[in-house]
Amino acid sequence: MKHLSILLAGGLTFLVILVLGVFSFLPQETPPQPAVVVPAAPETAQLQATLAEREATYRTQIDQLARTLQERQATYQQQLQEMNAQLIAAQNQLNELKAQEQNVLVQAAQLETTRAERLAAYQGQLEQAQQQYSARYAQLQAQLQEAQAKLTNAKAQLGQ
Repeated sequence: MKHLSILLAGGLTFLVILVLGVFSFLPQETPPQPAVVVPAAPETAQLQATLAEREATYRTQIDQLARTLQERQATYQQQLQEMNAQLIAAQNQLNELKAQEQNVLVQAAQLETTRAERLAAYQGQLEQAQQQYSARYAQLQAQLQEAQAKLTNAKAQLGQ
């Protein structure tokens, strides 16, 4: 965009200078003076022909420059419109992504809450199972010791 403005400013400046240069060669209107007829020297006629030729060349170049300037302005305008459309599309995508981000953050918070609840429930179930296991283990251990005592007692009675 910066280069475009520099290029356009330079082009317009060049065009203004060129137009001023061309118009400086145009004859200026002067109040009518008494006509003094001086026969034109052959060099003057040749000089006038050369100047007319230069003027025609300058006009052609100015017309060509004006066309080129218009073409480039149209191209730049089209590119600017395309860039604006891309910018709007990118802004829309960014807004959509921000909305998605918010949704993901909400979902992550919900999942974290659910995970914490399940972890607490599993911890409670684990503790309950460990207590049941410990109680059952102690009960079985007591029964085993009682059975061993009875066995030892029975062996002792049989051994007598």
